[in-house]
Amino acid sequence: MGKLIALINTTPDGFVGSEFVIADAEFHEYVHGLLANTQTVAFGRNTFELFQGVWPPILEGGSPHASQVKMARKLNDIDKTVFSSTLAATKWNNSIIVKSMDAEAINNFKQTSSMNMLTIGSPGLVAALTKLGLVDEYHFSIQPVIAGNEGGVRLFDKISMAARQPLQFVGATQLKSGVVIISYQKAG
Repeated sequence: MGKLIALINTTPDGFVGSEFVIADAEFHEYVHGLLANTQTVAFGRNTFELFQGVWPPILEGGSPHASQVKMARKLNDIDKTVFSSTLAATKWNNSIIVKSMDAEAINNFKQTSSMNMLTIGSPGLVAALTKLGLVDEYHFSIQPVIAGNEGGVRLFDKISMAARQPLQFVGATQLKSGVVIISYQKAG
């Protein structure tokens, strides 16, 4: 049975903008560990467009860093789903656009797949999936910076949660950069 796993970068004060992320070789290896058992990477529109602009050019010689090239290859080859009601087309390999989130379809994926669906970033998507109770496991990548007034978006600011969703601690990984990744699964 597959799971829906969310990898979300955040500052200690709760901001989730990509400008705060330390994505070095060690972080890429952590992500590769998650991708090893992932069938589909799911994105919201903004994160998808950001990734589509960053990773494919690396395969065309846009980076001398081996960890970035390895990540670009993996993201290029894996199936990608972008949840967007407004995105008209994608040019990234193995990508599809899903116009609306269907909880039944996601639950069916989890029931019938032996692999996982992974969100990377995509705070709006993670918030919506959380509200629907679909996320099985969270990996909060705590970035070593207080965003303060430069913050921007907080993970759950745009949705109203009807009920508390208890989590169970799974583990923590400290990276040399100062990033700490705390993993939780749905309790119960």
